[in-house]
Amino acid sequence: MGESIVITSGKGGSGKSTVAVNLGAALAASGRSVVLVDMDMGMRSLDILCGLENKIVYDLADVADGLCRVKQAIVKHPSIEGLHLVSAAQTRGSDAISPARSREVMEELKARFDLVLIDCPAGVGRGFRNAASGADRALIVSLTDPVSLRDAERVAGLLARSDILSPALAFNRVLPPKGRGGGNRPLELADRLGMTLVGVIPEDASIQVSITDKRAAHASSPAVRAIRELSRRLMGEDLPLAGLPREPLIKRIVRAIVQ
Repeated sequence: MGESIVITSGKGGSGKSTVAVNLGAALAASGRSVVLVDMDMGMRSLDILCGLENKIVYDLADVADGLCRVKQAIVKHPSIEGLHLVSAAQTRGSDAISPARSREVMEELKARFDLVLIDCPAGVGRGFRNAASGADRALIVSLTDPVSLRDAERVAGLLARSDILSPALAFNRVLPPKGRGGGNRPLELADRLGMTLVGVIPEDASIQVSITDKRAAHASSPAVRAIRELSRRLMGEDLPLAGLPREPLIKRIVRAIVQ
């Protein structure tokens, strides 16, 4: 049986979907079978980011409505071994799938794949609740501005209501540190939020292209490299955050005991 991870953010513009797709590609490259589930109804983008927009026949709403079986909505990526997609319906709202049906679909997908990555709509409305209901754990993608931090904290509180008590945190679109000690800021912000920081992804325009792009600019993108490292931490590897001081051993032990 696999595991489901909801990838969420408190507000739009955090780059959550781009992170989700590149994370899926990184996890598939590590030998795991991965399916991306686009639950951002009405703002469907994972098919484009994966380069699969012309291969979608059935979507998640079709599964929810009983128009097809789950396996018929799964699209295998043609060039990334182990990566698959279940697309969202572009013309349906957040009520296209109920929390109960969401849980059923995720259980079926977990029986087929090692990892189910659920791309959640931004915000904390019905779409968020539907996506979180089928998740075992969560990754919150946030910017480092005050509004995004407040929204991330609110998302963590709502996840707790779904029994997801220790969401991981990744800061995205992070600018180079300014001044002495500026590199510590992501760790300080994560501590303030009470979350485990698993990724610091730098501002990098080249990550916006499709993961199918074969240009070296994308393959060697600093953001893509950071997401590859994030994927390893998310899977439990004790890997230092690039450019940041390693968390003291005693603090890591205390955090592990608390969690």
